[in-house]
Amino acid sequence: MKKRLALSWFLLAVLLAAFLYRPAASAPQAAADTQITAGQEAQLFSRVDEIFHETSQIMGLKILRKVSRAIISREKIREYIEQRMNETLPPEDLRVEEIVLKKFGFIPQDYDLKSQTVDLLTEQAAAFYDFKEKKLYLASWTPSGMQDIALVHELAHALADQHFNLERFIEKSGDDDDASTARGAVVEGQASWVMTEYMLRQMGKSLRDAPELATSALEATAEGAKEYPVFGKSPLYLQETLMFPYTQGMLFQQAVVQKLGSQAFVEVFRRAPVSTQQVLHPERYFARSMPTRPALPRAELPSGYRKIAEGTMGELDFQILLRQFLGEEEARNLAPKWRGSRYVLWENKKTHRDVLGYAVEWSSESDASRYFQDYRKICSSKWKHLTVSGGQDQQAAGTGDDGRFAWAQRGAVFTSVEGMP
Repeated sequence: MKKRLALSWFLLAVLLAAFLYRPAASAPQAAADTQITAGQEAQLFSRVDEIFHETSQIMGLKILRKVSRAIISREKIREYIEQRMNETLPPEDLRVEEIVLKKFGFIPQDYDLKSQTVDLLTEQAAAFYDFKEKKLYLASWTPSGMQDIALVHELAHALADQHFNLERFIEKSGDDDDASTARGAVVEGQASWVMTEYMLRQMGKSLRDAPELATSALEATAEGAKEYPVFGKSPLYLQETLMFPYTQGMLFQQAVVQKLGSQAFVEVFRRAPVSTQQVLHPERYFARSMPTRPALPRAELPSGYRKIAEGTMGELDFQILLRQFLGEEEARNLAPKWRGSRYVLWENKKTHRDVLGYAVEWSSESDASRYFQDYRKICSSKWKHLTVSGGQDQQAAGTGDDGRFAWAQRGAVFTSVEGMP
């Protein structure tokens, strides 16, 4: 039952913020919603066929049909986002997603995930391709200097969709949350690579000849993104999971292009990465290193509890968790040692209690021991009160803000159950 990252594909489907298009040196501004005349719209979209042709050349994929397009106002895009959220995310799915993120400490306890997400998506949105309608939308406030490159990104989606059916491509990840995020990185990373290649070709350059330009461009993009008010104030988890498909996805695409050439645009869809670790470390993608599925911990719960969600956690999730509570260095050193993780969420509606259980496997017993100590520090930060009532080096129990917890380490696997009555 795929719950935790149900929101992620929806975000990818509608979000392409202006900071991905604007020059890195320019400061973000609150773009005015303008009324584009029929003549201006015709002139703008007259370039679509030419841009689509160049996008096709870059990707090495034939254009199978023309793409419908339309201008959309700020008011309409907000309505669209709310409508798509209601269609794509049942209220129960969104509620469970919010619970899991709060249990891990990724978002504050008083955070309203739905309303904040709508605000985040609406802020400076520039363009998007609707996979269901097969239609490209360009925001009426997109600055003229950004329109062409915005169109390139979305036309890259449209072309990939014609050949590989992007909605079905994402759905093939099944119940695997981490695999779904990895597939999202294929979709957005490829479009970001094509957009960047298009811009460089205007200057007589290419990512194929100067791959270092991909890193420098994305560093500027990531830094500029923080300047946008809603995005800048969002929890680290939302910032990182929103940027990951565009930034790390593009670097992943670059690595595949360098190894496979023009076949890269087909290969990533025919053999998609199975984890965010493969996206972060393309050598693991080429080596076909598969994540493990450690056994979930058992929880002795009283009657009235039922399982409401089960899924996977990837290297990206643990990278963010470590970075948020322990800093960049620990995240950089330990997160790549991740080998596999699963989680489960139980709920008792009568008592309004939720219990989170998860297991994470590391590359060695010493890495698991390190995480055992790290997680105690993490819980000391995410909870106001933490009492460890007993335990040994590889086992501990106690109470936190939301109830009892039990931690254990067996070999390279760490398990936690928290929130028990």
